[in-house]
Amino acid sequence: MIVFLGLMSVILLIAGCYKGQEIKQFSEVGNALAKNINQLSKEPGITITGFASNPDKKIFYIGIGIDHTRITNHNLKDVLESYLNNAASFTSQHDSQKMLEPYTLQIEEIDNDKNVTSIIAEKPSGSTEIIWKKEHTVTIIGETDMARLYYTDS
Repeated sequence: MIVFLGLMSVILLIAGCYKGQEIKQFSEVGNALAKNINQLSKEPGITITGFASNPDKKIFYIGIGIDHTRITNHNLKDVLESYLNNAASFTSQHDSQKMLEPYTLQIEEIDNDKNVTSIIAEKPSGSTEIIWKKEHTVTIIGETDMARLYYTDS
């Protein structure tokens, strides 16, 4: 019985350390992305930026306002790639693809005038590829400090 309790204690200790390390890594990546979000606002064609995260769902949200008359989609992708690479340089994993692999990344276009966001790109957890989507409109119908409520037209 004592051996069993000792073994269970070791297992719980290891599991707790692993969970703690997971939280630490999520925070490190989130802090790097948040600290460098101003890099995006300095780019021509980017009118507003925002960052949010949800550690329970392991997801990062990057919101950007886009003036489509001042930036092309190709340039926007380059700017976002540069931002992610720069953010990775402030973490223990200097490769942005490897840094983001365990997490979901959602990039949203913000339109403050219409109180609407469009999901323009997403990288699923376990993948290193950012998938650029056809635009569809998502309307924010309510928001608190803890959650956003959406209505989507897709």
